[in-house]
Amino acid sequence: MLEVAVIGAGCSGLVAARQLIQAGLRPTIFEVAKTVGGAWTPSSSSMLTTQTPAPSSSAPAPPPHAPSEDQNAVGIRSTSADHRRHNHPASKMWKGMSTNLSKYTCRFSDWPWSDDASIFPSVEEMHDYLESYAAAYLSSSCDFQFECNVFNVEQLVCSSSSQDSTNNYKVEWTDLKTKTTHRRDFGGVVVATGFFHTPRWPSFLTKQIGSGQKSKSFGGNIKPQLMHSSEYRSHHSFRGKKVAVVGSSFSALEIASDLSLSVARVVNVSPSVPWVLPRWIPTMQPLYSNGQKNNDISAITILPADLVLYRRNQAYPKIPETISLTPKDCRERHEYLQSLVGHRQRDSKLGEPTNFDEPPFVAISDEYLNLVREDKVEVVHGRLVGIGDDGTLNICEAQFGSDNPNPPSHSIVLDDIDHIICCTGFAPNFGLLSPGILSSINYDPEDSFAPVTLAWDTFHPSLPNLAFCGMYRGPYMGIVELQARLAAGVMSGRISLERKQIQSAVKASEAIRNAIPRAQFPHFDYTGFMDTLSQLCFQGNYPRHNVEVFDAVIPTFYQPDDGLSQKCQSEIEKEHILGQDGSRVPKMILQSILGKWRYDRHIVHLQTRKVERVYGTVKYSKYWSRSNPENENAGNADELLFSVNDTKKNPVLYREDGFYEFTPTQKFEVFREYEYESKHDALDIFFVEGGRRAHLFLSLKFVPETIPALNSSDDDGYWVKATSDHLCIKDLYSATFRVKLKGLSASEIIIKYRVKGPSKDYESTTILKPLSP
Repeated sequence: MLEVAVIGAGCSGLVAARQLIQAGLRPTIFEVAKTVGGAWTPSSSSMLTTQTPAPSSSAPAPPPHAPSEDQNAVGIRSTSADHRRHNHPASKMWKGMSTNLSKYTCRFSDWPWSDDASIFPSVEEMHDYLESYAAAYLSSSCDFQFECNVFNVEQLVCSSSSQDSTNNYKVEWTDLKTKTTHRRDFGGVVVATGFFHTPRWPSFLTKQIGSGQKSKSFGGNIKPQLMHSSEYRSHHSFRGKKVAVVGSSFSALEIASDLSLSVARVVNVSPSVPWVLPRWIPTMQPLYSNGQKNNDISAITILPADLVLYRRNQAYPKIPETISLTPKDCRERHEYLQSLVGHRQRDSKLGEPTNFDEPPFVAISDEYLNLVREDKVEVVHGRLVGIGDDGTLNICEAQFGSDNPNPPSHSIVLDDIDHIICCTGFAPNFGLLSPGILSSINYDPEDSFAPVTLAWDTFHPSLPNLAFCGMYRGPYMGIVELQARLAAGVMSGRISLERKQIQSAVKASEAIRNAIPRAQFPHFDYTGFMDTLSQLCFQGNYPRHNVEVFDAVIPTFYQPDDGLSQKCQSEIEKEHILGQDGSRVPKMILQSILGKWRYDRHIVHLQTRKVERVYGTVKYSKYWSRSNPENENAGNADELLFSVNDTKKNPVLYREDGFYEFTPTQKFEVFREYEYESKHDALDIFFVEGGRRAHLFLSLKFVPETIPALNSSDDDGYWVKATSDHLCIKDLYSATFRVKLKGLSASEIIIKYRVKGPSKDYESTTILKPLSP
């Protein structure tokens, strides 16, 4: 039996070990930390102490996955909760963070999430998922070496001429508990340390300050405190501070949003402009009715972003994988993303990308754009190129991107900053590989985009039985699992690859590295890469489900268990039904209407036919505050503001300012306020009286309108409608709300009231249209 060293017990290492076991091989996992989980381990968590895995002959248990309270991922018992607490050295996550892709993408094919798992799992949920996976599949057949730091992997001379050699690689490590070094030879090695290992800093910092040094005095002045995104844990640590967040990635946008809860000022220094999408996206999809899909009728469907973005544009298999983009390809992608976002990004200070001939970048964040639109997050376009002796930040405007520490006249100076958080990415950990291996894989430590050239990011023809798993950015666990299947299949001899085939894939990797301009990710064609790997692993036998145009690409379908595939297909159909029943509309509406509007209201008295007009502006604001009279004597200005800490749950304030026109010559100023709040499947509207929420006015339930599929163009927009009645003493208010959506942005709102009572009989129609900034 071939023994294989697996370096790393994170997502990549665990699935690699699982696939090696299934292929009849014996893995030994080396992990520098005390537990499994890797980057998905909470930064300060109640993880369990490690011992040798307890043998088990039982079959993997179905979800729920979590081990018993006193049992760790490999079946070991521990009695002291205090003894279990420690910080994972690889943790990159902050408190409150959740995945930016749904649980359908963030999963292994043969290990479904429990039914009550969050659609977008938290860090804690992801860690529990990985622990349960290890407990189910690895405890009896895998040797775990925790707190062992591998410092050298070297190809043995004999392996260069014989792939069948028993031992091909020397592995050396330090046992961190005993401070002793060890060596062992293995038949194969899987490097599963992942892409997100070593923090990268802006290049000038390593020259001017030094990587990892958080502050330094120049001329008696203390520079702003420096931090990498991997060190960020919570906004509470920055209360009242002024913080610059450097970067335009997912982490930059999410950290800036999180900081807005506590800081006095947050500035996002953005070197590029991504398309910013939320986790939930509305599109027109075939109507699901009575469990059947009707392709002739379309309805607004609100789905997780990955179930929208990763749909097939051709039937399986989509091969070859697309590895380059023409200007036409780029424009089509930009236009599609623009149609999803609508006008809300264009109308913000972030703005839209300006060059549609270059590849688009995407970042997922629910709150960032809204915070920018309401001036809670400032945006400075450019690249941080230096820090002055007085602590000022020198920013080179984006179009003049440069690492010049003495910025030219077109630079921007940002002062009065207490902290800088660099969301500038990571580099993989290849310091453990010998110079010979690094040379073979063409390692370039300065290339953060494509640091190595490998066949399918997995193999090199000159390194038999050495594989890389997880050299793919993002929580795309399907890619990682297929890489692991391929590696295990080749090492076991179950999969045979021709040398010419591997060399061709290496050349494709070199083409990706040399591409100008570069896409956001090396393998940006997720569907094509999944299908390419599946062809290698399964010779085209799988997937058998979701293989047609417009079907979502999901890891579960890339495995042979038809029962698991059918269960997943049922879950996806349920997501479509929930996405169409109106229950997700209120939250989406609250996001889409934020901003300033121009309104025009006509009130028609039905008995006299008299018409009155009210017109002016409306502002829908989510990040508002008002004085709290109970705290007026508290002595702390910060305590005089009332706001909800969790902005995701903060009610939206409707503020109307305008003129009531009785006649063409008679008018007076008016204002009114309401609070809009999403509760379950309804949008509740409350009166605001004297600056305080009063009683409920209306509870709206939206019903998406259906249209013939031939007429369902997202470019034209689509309407959602809600109705509600309210009895105010003896007057009945019958309300109809209609909102027109273009992508994620509302482009028109029509509010109608039919009011009838002993002394009232009128109809009020208000039309709102966006007010350009």
